[in-house]
Amino acid sequence: MTVKRIAWISDIQAPFFHEAAVKNLGKFLRAYKPHQTICIGDEIDLPQLGGFAQPWQEVEGNIDEDRKLTLEILEYLGVTDVVGSNHGARVYKSLSRRLPAFMNLPELRYDKFMGYDKAGIKYHPNGFDFAPGWHTCHGDAFPLSNKPGQTALNGAMRMGKSIVSGHTHRLGLSAHSEASGGRYGRIVWGVEVGNLVDLASPGMGYTKGYANWQMGFVVGTIHNKRFTPELIPIDPKDGSFIYQGKRWG
Repeated sequence: MTVKRIAWISDIQAPFFHEAAVKNLGKFLRAYKPHQTICIGDEIDLPQLGGFAQPWQEVEGNIDEDRKLTLEILEYLGVTDVVGSNHGARVYKSLSRRLPAFMNLPELRYDKFMGYDKAGIKYHPNGFDFAPGWHTCHGDAFPLSNKPGQTALNGAMRMGKSIVSGHTHRLGLSAHSEASGGRYGRIVWGVEVGNLVDLASPGMGYTKGYANWQMGFVVGTIHNKRFTPELIPIDPKDGSFIYQGKRWG
């Protein structure tokens, strides 16, 4: 009887992460000992290359320092896999507009650019299937909803398989069932993993302090090919959370 434990985190957006939450989560994950820890995107913010950045803002900050910090956080959390996302893609969108010939350089491949290859972290640009009928991806390609779990469910209904995703900064679970003649047909689930950002940080200033976001993460188990997720909310005030009766933080 084999049970596999998986943990998901999303939207750290270094350097604008919630330090206490990340610290507490790292301690928890070392005790939980997941077989796989997946960051489903937006692990780095790259504000210098954002769609609203002005040319003079592109030289502000230090991308090298930010990516070193990102890798340090991922290693602290024991991340084994990273999924491609819209913030990571900012590097290549910027190059494609200005220096498209550079996009073929092997050292600018995203996993090499971020140092994931040397750290032994697997990079999945388009997400991957992790259990029968379940797929994990960032979620930026799905129709957005302001209801937690609904964006992932929108993707699940399109793909025909259950989805664990990030991108929305929301923590939620939703489902869609089909039935006829008293018998269930297809059932798909949408799971959104929450976020680990600090809403009060300068990088989140575009929200004006208002956001329908929920901090949190997801753990789950695969048993006999069946996957069961657990959503754990994080208190944004102090970065603490409770799992199975124990407080972390």
